[in-house]
Amino acid sequence: MAKKLKIWALLILLIIPAFISLIRPGFFWMQDDLQAFRIQQLDKCISDLQIPCRWVPDAGYQYGYPQFNFYPPGVYYLGELFHLIGFQFIDAVKILFVLGFVLAALTMFIFLRSLFGPVPAFVGALIYTYSPYKAVDVYVRGALSEFWSFVFFPLIFWAIYSLIKYGGKKYLAWMGLSIGLLLTTHALMSMIFLPLAALWGLLWVVLEKKWGVVLKLIFGGLLGLGIGAFFILPAMIEKPFSHSESMLGGYFDWRQHFVDINQLFISNHWGYGSSYLGPGDDLSLSTGHILWIGALLTTVLSLIWYKKYPKISTAVFVLNTLALLVLFMTHQKSSFLWEKITILAWLQFPWRILADSIFLLTIVSSAGLFIIRQAKIFWPVALAVIIGVFVLYSSFFKPYEWFNISDKEKFSGVLWEKELTISIFDYLPIFAKLPPTSKAPDFPEIMDGKASFLSYQKRSNWQKGEVEVFEMADIRLPLFDFPGMKVWSNGKEVIHSHNDCRKQEFCLGLISFKLAPGKHIIKAELTNTPIRTLANSLTVVSMFAIALLFIKSKYEKSDY
Repeated sequence: MAKKLKIWALLILLIIPAFISLIRPGFFWMQDDLQAFRIQQLDKCISDLQIPCRWVPDAGYQYGYPQFNFYPPGVYYLGELFHLIGFQFIDAVKILFVLGFVLAALTMFIFLRSLFGPVPAFVGALIYTYSPYKAVDVYVRGALSEFWSFVFFPLIFWAIYSLIKYGGKKYLAWMGLSIGLLLTTHALMSMIFLPLAALWGLLWVVLEKKWGVVLKLIFGGLLGLGIGAFFILPAMIEKPFSHSESMLGGYFDWRQHFVDINQLFISNHWGYGSSYLGPGDDLSLSTGHILWIGALLTTVLSLIWYKKYPKISTAVFVLNTLALLVLFMTHQKSSFLWEKITILAWLQFPWRILADSIFLLTIVSSAGLFIIRQAKIFWPVALAVIIGVFVLYSSFFKPYEWFNISDKEKFSGVLWEKELTISIFDYLPIFAKLPPTSKAPDFPEIMDGKASFLSYQKRSNWQKGEVEVFEMADIRLPLFDFPGMKVWSNGKEVIHSHNDCRKQEFCLGLISFKLAPGKHIIKAELTNTPIRTLANSLTVVSMFAIALLFIKSKYEKSDY
């Protein structure tokens, strides 16, 4: 154990340069500047015991928004935990990025060690950490959820390999848990990664000739789907009730974001700009020289020493083939596949698939070190790789601009207005024809009749107030309608609509209803639809099953 702790400590020490620039007061520039806002909104959900959080109060220009019904919430729950401990929201974001670096390195080390031993695993974890695309995710795009996917890639492969190789309930539990965490962290990364995980499982079933474990692998996958069900099922089934055209057209059209051979393999360009049509992208879209060169050399070594290492060599050939396919999908020559497989359009940027290639090529490169581990060149090569990683890429891991602000400045004034309106069309409820152009009013509107609101309050997924109606009145709430929204007056459900568009430039699809004369306590709240109830139940059952597997594994003898 002491030896393990020492190598883990050394690994963490060597990855500190990747995140050291984040450990200071203030916040940094990023393209997706909604990370702190998402945690702040989820905090309001938790305060109201809206668990799982689906509807946030301030997005959509404060008309409310089904943010976490469609956007994976996983990592933001962890960010909320840091906030509850006492950290600012902006500090919670920085902690998540730092923790993402550390955990991704450790999970990759654990996985590679199970295949190749500690030193190849150590070097592989460093290569994985300092891949240029990971610097892009953090310091250019600010893609927190996508960045955290790198934590779960190795964990899933490790759990699958260990389940096949050694058996044991704990590996089944880890497989289900890690797949579920990936699904709730980044759905798009799950879409392109889980097929690779399935092929990885098939590879080792064949190599180990353990066909009996197939049912366990299927069950592990189902457990993962169950863990992620609370998010995945409503996101899929209720997608028609939100706008998505803004995420598929214009700048986000996949046709504009292919990568050429020079960008993938030759260029070491670094920039903080965006991706454009053609090869003039001002950001790094490289696989990393060390990765592709290492994979190429490992292929040669696998051919030479195939008889000595048949399983590892076969795995190298398969993973290299998959990596080449992944890289092909980032190139314009693959456009015919993008046209046929229409679901890929949701990726928006073909170069997003670089995340998979980085993972696969890291495994292959580490295998090369395993093959030469008894040769005299082993240590010189390992040291050369480590030095090369720092020389080529360490300068990428720093922010473009730093702002000396706190939560107070981030969530007030111009910056707050920006948070309320960034990506306002994404997931906008379908009943709104276009996004609002001004902030939601504090009180409901009296469209017809006579009425006066005595009080009104807005919370995360509900609004409530006391109104005195003097003459039959049409009331319109400052709240988007969405499946599951219900309205009550004095405890009795009131029929509502979303087509009262008077005094609006275009219809916003706000909740509206009629009230008879008298005093009313009204409440509008997002409730669970049948699919949300089913999804939540599946997640609870799956969590219980995984907990039971972990408990039972304590009393189980394992071969590993």
